[in-house]
Amino acid sequence: MSETALSLHPLVGRKFPGGSYTLEPWRAWLLADALGDDPSEAQPHPVMAWMAAVGGMGITWDELFGWFDATADDGPMFGEHQTTLHMPLRSGATYRVSGKITSVDRKTGRRAGTFDIVGYELSLHDEQAHVATCWNSLVLPRRSAA
Repeated sequence: MSETALSLHPLVGRKFPGGSYTLEPWRAWLLADALGDDPSEAQPHPVMAWMAAVGGMGITWDELFGWFDATADDGPMFGEHQTTLHMPLRSGATYRVSGKITSVDRKTGRRAGTFDIVGYELSLHDEQAHVATCWNSLVLPRRSAA
């Protein structure tokens, strides 16, 4: 493993600043409409959990990329995603967002070259319970890495 890859491993466990996100009814309506769902449904679409999680993680995408010595110009890509709803989302509810980096793995592909896969998890909580968990990964190309 390269020195650069080793230097990223201490970031595993780093917590996001966190914050809060209010699931505004108008935003839930727009998302449902854009996804071809019924916008009049009272239950927000499950994708709103991801939107709330990243909306309340407490840093910008550029700041997150910076944690890993990357920028938007490097061409980061969204990798995998999994949302687990522990209870239904509520339109108009405000959720606390917390999370952390769960993994950093350096990979090398014959055609893709060197890249890092960063796993991170964000959780939504209301005033009483853990509502949702969103696990995601980012793919960070390392064009000059060995």
